[in-house]
Amino acid sequence: MNNQPLAQKPSREYLNFKSLQEYCLSKYDLPLSRTSVYRAVRSRKLPSIKNNARRLYRIADVDRWILGGCGLPSDNHKVEGGIK
Repeated sequence: MNNQPLAQKPSREYLNFKSLQEYCLSKYDLPLSRTSVYRAVRSRKLPSIKNNARRLYRIADVDRWILGGCGLPSDNHKVEGGIK
């Protein structure tokens, strides 16, 4: 019998749109519309992959996009390096 520990399941790396909205709201207190996300994808500011008919967003890319200003109007103020 092998005494090595079982490999842990990797944490979730990709989010669908609904999960992306929940993630941004809980972590950054930032509500996102479908339009703003799709504009960011179209302008290549937010990378995504297509899995069949669904678009998936990598959490690291979402964080980078949010902390980089995510293309929101400049009247939003920055909090801890992000947008609020």
